[in-house]
Amino acid sequence: MSVIKYARIALYLSIVFLAACATPRNEKEMNSMASALTKVSAAVDATVRYKRSADDLEDAQLLQASVAHDPGLLKPFAVHRIRTLRVGLDSSVLVCDANSDTALLEDAGCTPQMDAHRWRDAPQVGCVFTLELKKVCTR
Repeated sequence: MSVIKYARIALYLSIVFLAACATPRNEKEMNSMASALTKVSAAVDATVRYKRSADDLEDAQLLQASVAHDPGLLKPFAVHRIRTLRVGLDSSVLVCDANSDTALLEDAGCTPQMDAHRWRDAPQVGCVFTLELKKVCTR
């Protein structure tokens, strides 16, 4: 084999290896996290809708107040960034990769199902909310 052929093979293997390392998320892991997120977003939804004492809470405070009855709800997200959004009485929760600041999962509290698997998006979306709560929560 020629040196060029070895170089091509080495380059190909490097690309495959880097691609595998760059996408450590797998379907099972993300589905498990999505299931856990629906519980967190439901807790945030209940807090936003029914606890007037939470009206003036900041993002992190709202999240903590929402899971105060069961702080373990946040355990699956220990190495992630979690954000909350309120629009009137509607809310959503966004989970992002803490290292790359890309969105992974987004869920509105008003729906029973997981709303958006952002980790599947191509190209990857930054850690910003994309669900239109007024549309999602009127279903």
